[in-house]
Formats: sequence, C-alpha cells, structure tokens
Amino acid sequence: MHSTYQIITEQHVVKGQKQHGFSMRKWKIYLMGIDANGEEEPLPYVDHVEYLLHHTFEQPLRKVTEYPFALQEKGWGEFDMKVVLYFADKTSEPYVLEHDLNFQLNQYEVPHTLTFKPDLTPSFMKLLHQSAETISSRENRLSNSGGERDTKTNKRGREDMLMPTTKRIKGDRSSDDDNSIAGSEDDWNNEIDIHVLAEKFQQLQADDLLDLVQLVKANQTSEMYIREDGEAGEFHIDLRTLGSDLLQQLWQFCARRLDS
Repeated sequence: MHSTYQIITEQHVVKGQKQHGFSMRKWKIYLMGIDANGEEEPLPYVDHVEYLLHHTFEQPLRKVTEYPFALQEKGWGEFDMKVVLYFADKTSEPYVLEHDLNFQLNQYEVPHTLTFKPDLTPSFMKLLHQSAETISSRENRLSNSGGERDTKTNKRGREDMLMPTTKRIKGDRSSDDDNSIAGSEDDWNNEIDIHVLAEKFQQLQADDLLDLVQLVKANQTSEMYIREDGEAGEFHIDLRTLGSDLLQQLWQFCARRLDS
C-alpha cells in the first residue's frame, strides 16, 4: 500500500532584520497529500508530525497535530532537519526523513512516497482510502495555521537534490533580489561573489572537491556553518559564514584547478 505526499517550504527575507550580520528570513514548512491524479488530498492517517530543528533554536523539537502540519519559524541559516510522521495506527512505526531547508527558492516542493505493510488494521486501511477533502476546507485549515498558500509554486524535483558525483559540495546561493547578506557590500569583500563561487564548486572534478573539503576543514572555525554527511556523501557549507580570508582561498583554489 502506497501513499504520496509533499513537503512544501516557503521562505522570504524579513527586511531590516539581521542577526550576526545575516538577513533574517521567515519560513514555513507543511505537508500536502497527493492522490493518484496529482490532486491535493488530506493525510487522515497521520496523527501528528514532529520537526527536529537545528540545536540553536529554542525548543528545537516541535510537535504539530493538525493538517497540514504547518510549522513557521524565523532564522538566518540553512540546515537539514528531521521530520517524523506519527500514524493514527499506533502499531505502525513512525517514519523519519531528512528535509533540506534552504533559501535557493522562495517556495519549493519535495515529493515523498510512503509504503505500508499489508497487515494493516481495517481502521487504518479506511483512513488510507478516505476520500479527499474539498479545497475550500483545505484552505480554511491552512488559513487557521498561519496564512494562505500561493497556488503558483516553484517546483524543485527530487532529482535536483541528488548528488551527481560521489561528492557534492553544497554552497549557499541566496537570490540576488532579496536584499540578503550575500549581496551586501558593506559586510562582504565585493571581490568575492559567492553565487559565482558556488557555481565554480559544481565545475570541479571529484579529486579537486576532496582537496577543497580538506582546505575548508583546515580553516574551519566555530562561527562557520559546515556539515559533513558521510553516509550521503555530501559536504554542506554556508558560504556566508566562512569569512573573507577563506573565501579568497577558495576562489583562488577554484581558479587554479579550473584554469589548469
């Protein structure tokens, strides 16, 4: 038995608010069921959802009990969070997944498919087959949870999140039109364009990426957001936190390797 849903993320810059020199952003995450025709449907079989945020948040473990299980927060950094789905049938184990909160798009959707064992209880099977609620009912619930969702979405397919090689360097690439810290000349050395630098990372060969990782590790400080996921083969960097000296080194490193 299969069921499909999406995790939808919306975010925008809060003008005039910064923390540690970085632009603050409001973001919201919620779930949406998808039926066989690609239409929206509720998730009556989900009892509640827990979000495990970055440890710097006050009360990083958040529990949401009503569909669409929306969570709203404010912060300046990207991070990976755990999302845990608890089901109405208590005999079904909670489903844990990793969600990539990033600021590349103002809104993006990530599809997921749940596969249930065939020995489900009749009551749980009934919930899985429950007919979709109306759009008006859905909008009322969403409005009560903190606002309406724009029906025009910027979809980012799952394939865009997968690593094309054995090692992926994930750099911050905030948009140019959001007044983010990435475009602020008074906080950054204007000789380094982190958008271009992130693109250069993607042009490097696998061996070059390994050397780049070692360079970052050798210069890492506690103020930098750097996270290595060995199991997934990913190395996450928020370029805005690296400082001008390391950015200069990375720029020169890319120039040498790409020009050779």
